Amino acid sequence: MDRLYSFVLPAYKVRFFKESIDSILAQTYTNFELVVVNDASPEDLEGIIKLYDDPRIKYYVNKENIGGKDLVAQWNTCLNLSKGEYIILASDDDVYHPKYLEIMNSLITKYSNINIFRPRVQFINEMGKIVGFDGYLKEEMTQLEYLHAWIIGWIGSGIPFYVFRKESLIAIGGFVKYPLAWFSDDATAFELAREGVATSNEILFSFRMSGENISTKKQSYKVLLQKVNAAEKFYNFIKDYIESLDTDDDVSMAMVNSIRQKFYRFIRDNKVFNHMFNTSIWNSLLISYRISKLEFVSVRSLIKRWLQYGIDKIHELFTFV
Repeated sequence: MDRLYSFVLPAYKVRFFKESIDSILAQTYTNFELVVVNDASPEDLEGIIKLYDDPRIKYYVNKENIGGKDLVAQWNTCLNLSKGEYIILASDDDVYHPKYLEIMNSLITKYSNINIFRPRVQFINEMGKIVGFDGYLKEEMTQLEYLHAWIIGWIGSGIPFYVFRKESLIAIGGFVKYPLAWFSDDATAFELAREGVATSNEILFSFRMSGENISTKKQSYKVLLQKVNAAEKFYNFIKDYIESLDTDDDVSMAMVNSIRQKFYRFIRDNKVFNHMFNTSIWNSLLISYRISKLEFVSVRSLIKRWLQYGIDKIHELFTFV
């Protein structure tokens, strides 16, 4: 079936912008539009756009920067400008394999009841060198199976590699809004996975670990607090889902138990503690009081993390002496 797809690309950085556009325009499945929304960037994105004479490109410029204040609002602005039956929220630094859309279209034809699709993903650095991969997945997975694969680290977070059914995405209010879009990609994916997830084990997307994301930089107390609030929202979202499950299937129950054992530690250690210590000591102390009140962070675990932080700092000191 010759469906119309929409790659919607909220753009701000110019560094890998052309490479990203080239990878989209090189798709073997050609019935798509590319909606580029320049989010009031100070860089010369328009100069790149002028290099192309392709009627599939629709170019818009925001009068003021939206993503810097509310990234999910920028995503939903792009969504509202699209005309396709299915949506891919692209980025200005990732790369699609030429057969990405062709293979995703085959999955959509095969699994017409499902609302979310994805390929296997590889991770690349600034130079384009491969630094990691997703694990292998079943072609058709339940929402529970997909959540379990994410919790155990078998697949990574992100949003540009998914294909979403637009009607279903709009029905949940668009992309899920959390502070700083922290966990918004994961929450949106899991919300739309209620009917399952269809995946390809072919590597069709390169996710760039460019080091330019806000999570890789020193952060203020305000930013950390927003991330903690988002983590709490997402934790409660998944907790409510797990508690709502009613299954006596042995395999499903084993996955539920695995998620219960691993989920709070994953959120606490990887998404809260790691970012808490990526700032000044003063901000770390301030945020410690806030996170000590979270359900999934005990005072004991917080003290242990502070002790480990002190040991690491002492080790660094003697290493460089």
